[in-house]
Amino acid sequence: MAQPSILVLEDDEIIRALMVEVLEDFGAHVTSFPSADEGMTFLERTSDPVDLIVSDIQMPGLLNGYDLSKVVAHRWPSLPVVLTSGNTAMAAQLGSTVRFLPKPWSVEGLLDYVQSALTHP
Repeated sequence: MAQPSILVLEDDEIIRALMVEVLEDFGAHVTSFPSADEGMTFLERTSDPVDLIVSDIQMPGLLNGYDLSKVVAHRWPSLPVVLTSGNTAMAAQLGSTVRFLPKPWSVEGLLDYVQSALTHP
């Protein structure tokens, strides 16, 4: 696969920076925002393709990661989503097109989920 384009949405600045660094080291082009609201605006306005969204579930704003995943499933059904949270009970509420990565995650775990989502959307 060519360099994948990944959208990272995470309100914790340190976690977001770590995700961006790990995914760029993986070879991805990464765009990141601290909220699902900003991520949605980006998706609506960009002409660049996005291959994967990695998002926290709980974030401030009108949309959280779960809400965003529902909109993405409706508007961009082929776009895979990985949601992450420390609240593992959320996993039961997610649709079949969403992968759930529990926090705390390891770098290897993040990369496994990303590779799986990119190769088996």
